[in-house]
Amino acid sequence: MDIHHRYYYYLGVLLLAILIGLYKVRTKDITVKIIVLLLSLTFVSELIAKISASVFHNNMYVYHIFAPVQLLVLGIYFDSIEPRFKKKRIGLIIGLAGVLIAICNTLLFQPPTALNSNFLLFEGLAVMALSLFTFQRILNDDKIDIYKYPYFWFNIILVFFWSITYTIWALHSVIMLKKMYIMEHLYDILWVVNIITYLAIAAVLFIFSNKRLSHEG
Repeated sequence: MDIHHRYYYYLGVLLLAILIGLYKVRTKDITVKIIVLLLSLTFVSELIAKISASVFHNNMYVYHIFAPVQLLVLGIYFDSIEPRFKKKRIGLIIGLAGVLIAICNTLLFQPPTALNSNFLLFEGLAVMALSLFTFQRILNDDKIDIYKYPYFWFNIILVFFWSITYTIWALHSVIMLKKMYIMEHLYDILWVVNIITYLAIAAVLFIFSNKRLSHEG
């Protein structure tokens, strides 16, 4: 499968998840709306990145903008499912801090024409930490049936995505510096991880009924 076919296949899977999410958004579950917002922002950013790559031969600035926005939305997501975060808006605070860190990184270390790997590493750590902290509460709550609790599965998806992505971005600079041939294969892995991630999100949104899309499990 060539790079263009892979791109459109990826967009197709992402669009599928958005459409299923839009159907579910008819519920009053604010968290589903946050997930649909994140998916939609991802779709738009990927379209802009594709156009920018074709027109300007560089689309790194798109990710400099999208990555902190992504972390901010994810922070709000965690506030919506974790009572201990919601009261003090921990997720929102981390998201806003991420925006400031992203700006500093762009201005001082990695310009808009370069991959913002520094921030991506920070974002990965933040999301995995928030996910694991939320896991602890979910697993210790006897009132929650984890098999019927969609946000348990969403957290698993986030940990899956970010643990692999974090490792790849951590290796990115070293591999690029040494011009190792495996760089191309790492991008292949990222593509597969993205496909699995958005298919899994679509599946969770589709499988759980409107009644089950609730924070009580």
